[in-house]
Amino acid sequence: MQGRLTGGPVGWTLWRLSWPMSMGLFSIIAFNIVDTFYIGMLGAEPLAAIGFCFPVIFFMGAFAIGLGFGAQSVVSRAIGEGNMPRARRLTANTMTLVIGYSLFMTVLMQVISDPVFRLLGTPETLMPYVDQYMDVWYMGLIFLVSPIVANSLIRANGEALIPSIMMVVAAFINAVISPVLVFGWLGFPEMGMAGAAWATIAARFTIVIAAVWYLGFHEKVMEISWRSVQALPRHVGSILRFSVPATIAQLVSPLATAAIVRILAQYGPEAVAGFTVGSRIETLMLIPFFALQQGIGPFIGQNAGAKKPERLEQAERWIWRFAVLWGLFAMTVLACFGGDIGRLFSDHPDIIASTDQFLMLTGIGFVFAGLFYAGLGVLNPLGHPNLAAMMSAVRFLIVYIGAAWVLSRGLIPGIDGPTGVFLAAPLSWLVAGALAAWLINSRLPHGEKAGGKTTDKASV
Repeated sequence: MQGRLTGGPVGWTLWRLSWPMSMGLFSIIAFNIVDTFYIGMLGAEPLAAIGFCFPVIFFMGAFAIGLGFGAQSVVSRAIGEGNMPRARRLTANTMTLVIGYSLFMTVLMQVISDPVFRLLGTPETLMPYVDQYMDVWYMGLIFLVSPIVANSLIRANGEALIPSIMMVVAAFINAVISPVLVFGWLGFPEMGMAGAAWATIAARFTIVIAAVWYLGFHEKVMEISWRSVQALPRHVGSILRFSVPATIAQLVSPLATAAIVRILAQYGPEAVAGFTVGSRIETLMLIPFFALQQGIGPFIGQNAGAKKPERLEQAERWIWRFAVLWGLFAMTVLACFGGDIGRLFSDHPDIIASTDQFLMLTGIGFVFAGLFYAGLGVLNPLGHPNLAAMMSAVRFLIVYIGAAWVLSRGLIPGIDGPTGVFLAAPLSWLVAGALAAWLINSRLPHGEKAGGKTTDKASV
């Protein structure tokens, strides 16, 4: 049996994989936007507090995302090679890993939470709001990270629509439940920030149930057997070979966000709140690029496993086209309407001004952002997870944080403070996107006609 992504028009196949992911990723990001919107209605202090919470939340989720990417790479390659028994056992053992990770992190974060937030520079006046929100997150962590991995496994089998539908349904549940619990409607107690966290847990619980049913019972692509148990040590090694670099690549983003928040904290809670709102909107505009990253991974994995370099070469051309088209469109939207969107989250003039400035500046680098995320999607299933991790480190840890620190201190005349921090975002996209473009072109196998046959220029 060979994967369902190794035949048919390349452009249409990538579209079929990516457009449902746009819908699904929009719903995931809607979780954060809904939380930000309703918490913003509670006041400026809760809105600033959620800005300190998000880096820690993203940090915990980065492990699950990395595990999902790693598992997706090895499972999709096994499917492309026609080795379905291995793919089914890898799927089961991946879910075992994510359960263990969730339980470990729940215990760990309960112990180190307060020191972590104080390290971020969280003011003492905001700590009660932070604790109110995060204590609930820690208790429900297993339901918050399991859907991320389970949906990656579904996509590894070439199915993009089902996980997207699951995420949309969960986002709808969250949007309905959240105001009820936050404000105490319909006879429920008014829970404030904790209510937003409980609503998210309830919504994602539905994805866990649906995803496990789909993998184990509907498609029967998850084998729970003694042979799976025997293969667990071997599979852990295979999964972690891809997951550890992918996790590092994911971790650098929340680490960079935490550092940016720490730099902005010295300029007041309004600067942090403006960055929080702006980064949520930025993430919304990056959804098509995230979808391309998620969709292209299974495609690359299955076609690399099936030894079809000509299809990989066609995929590269589609990456360039999409990065340019959506990047220019997103840049225009953010430059023209960023402030208007920011007013939906706060009526504080300083927060609105910070949001508008951040969005106008970060949009400049969006074409290169598309190349960056495509590079992450290509390199992992090709067997170069370390290069993907290196690329993320360059963007987030070296260029973004470094430029933010330098520019915020006024070392360049006319640029300082929050403006300098915000300007670091497009600079980091430019550098990382150019690096990603070079890596995509140099690492993807290219087909060339020789004697009527297609041959590889590089080893898959």
